[in-house]
Amino acid sequence: MENSLIIFAGLPGTGKTTIAKKIYENLEDYTLISQNEIRRRLGIKRMPKTQETTLREIDRYCAEELNKGNGVIIDSVNRYLFRRHQLYGIASCCGKKVLTLEVVCSEETAKNRIKNRLVISDGLISDPNNPKVYDKISKLWENISLDFKYPGEGHVSYISYDSEKNTIKEQVISPNHKRFINKISKILIK
Repeated sequence: MENSLIIFAGLPGTGKTTIAKKIYENLEDYTLISQNEIRRRLGIKRMPKTQETTLREIDRYCAEELNKGNGVIIDSVNRYLFRRHQLYGIASCCGKKVLTLEVVCSEETAKNRIKNRLVISDGLISDPNNPKVYDKISKLWENISLDFKYPGEGHVSYISYDSEKNTIKEQVISPNHKRFINKISKILIK
């Protein structure tokens, strides 16, 4: 089974990082790229006003790993359609399929998780224990179904995983990607 690019997307507190690590631990030849870890590696000390430097480093690292034949997991909110499309383009240029995995849960659960995080802020994650971050980002959220409004994303699949109910909903499955989706689904549900 050929390695793919797995793009995590979801609001704060939904469980993206936890689930990304779980998938990473259960797949061979995959690299886990965390947007926050890239910021730390770049020596960024506070949440920057623009993410340009961080995003270009993620793009470079992602393409490098995909071109080596490795799979890549990107752990970030990925709330904007244009950003997801940038990542789809990188995968396409590398001849790889994409799975966009949206992690969801109820607002109440997400906010409770945020409040109870065992995270000490290093300034890179804006208010890691403040549930208002959820509200702020949810207002900017661009629905992933819009990614498929126009032709050209035939190499991209999209599933949503409810981390509260432990259920999966297949939204869009690209040709010849079903086996991979089933493998990911088994990891999520176990």
